[in-house]
Amino acid sequence: MDTIAKKHDLTSMTGRLEAIDARLAYLVRQQEKTAELIAEMTPILREVMGTATTKLDELDKKGYFAFGKELVGIGERVVEGFEPDDVRKLGDAVVGILQTMTQPRILEIAGEASEVLEKSDEAEPLGLLGMVRATRDDDVQKGMAVMMEVMRHVGRAARAVQEQRKADPNLDKKAKLAAVLGPRKKKALGVERPAPTARSAGAPRAASNAPAPSRAAGAVIEGVAFGPDGHLADAASWTPELAQKLAAVQDIALDEARWAIVKTARAEFEATKASPNIRRLTQLTSLATKDIYTLFPKAPARTIAKIAGIPKPVGCI
Repeated sequence: MDTIAKKHDLTSMTGRLEAIDARLAYLVRQQEKTAELIAEMTPILREVMGTATTKLDELDKKGYFAFGKELVGIGERVVEGFEPDDVRKLGDAVVGILQTMTQPRILEIAGEASEVLEKSDEAEPLGLLGMVRATRDDDVQKGMAVMMEVMRHVGRAARAVQEQRKADPNLDKKAKLAAVLGPRKKKALGVERPAPTARSAGAPRAASNAPAPSRAAGAVIEGVAFGPDGHLADAASWTPELAQKLAAVQDIALDEARWAIVKTARAEFEATKASPNIRRLTQLTSLATKDIYTLFPKAPARTIAKIAGIPKPVGCI
C-alpha cells in the first residue's frame, strides 16, 4: 500500500511540474513576442519623438506657446472680471456682427471699398462745393445717416464709461497720482507773462521788489510725498508695492524683464547716489537702447526712475 501511495504522489508531482513547465514556456513565448514588438517599434517611436520635438520647437519659435499663454491670461481676467452672462452677451453681439458682415452683398461692398482705398492716390480732391454736390447722391446720404447713428451709439457708450469711472472710489486717487507723475506740458516759445489785473485808481502800486511766486510744491498722496517733478521726495519711502502703483499710472506692466531694469536702476542709485540715464542703463543691463525703449516707450530713463523711486536722471527733460 505504501508503494502504491508513493507512486500516486510521484505521478501527481510530475503532472504539476509539467503544468508549471508549460506555463513557463508560455511566459517565455510572450516575453519574446514583447521583445520583438519593442524592437520593431523603437525606431518608429524615435522617429515620431524626433518629429514631434522638431515641430514643438518650431511652434515655440513662432510664438504659439507665448501666444497661448497670453490667451490663458486673458481668459483668467475675463473669468475674474465678468459674469458668464456678460460673456454670453458679447458672444451674441459678435455672432450678430459676423452674420451681418459675412453676407455676400456686404462682402462685395467691402471689396469695392477696399479697392477705393488702394486707389486713394488717384482720387481728386473735393472742395466744399464738391462735397455739397456729393451729398445729393442717395448712397452718400444713406451712408451719412448710418454714420450719424453709429456716432450716437458711440457717444452713449462713452457717456456710460464716464459715469462708471465717476462711480469708482479709487478714481480720484489715481487722477491725483497721474497729475503728479504724468509728463508736464512744454511751454510755447517766447516770454509768457500773466495778464495784468485791474487796479482801481486809488489803489497803491505793488512794490517792485515783491518776491516772485515759487514753483508749485509737491504733493502728498496716500502718505507718500512727491516733488514738483513727479519723483519721490524721499527715495527711502519706496516699496515694491508703491512701484506697482507708480507703474500702473505710467501704463507699464511690471513683468520680470521690466522689474529687472527697475531694480538695476535702484541698485545703481543706492551705490552711486546718481540715477542712471539711458546710456548707463544699457551698460548695466547689457540691453540695447531699442530694447529698453520697447519695454518703456515714453522717456524710458525718467519713467524707470519714477517707478524705482529715485530722482530724475541728469540730462532728462
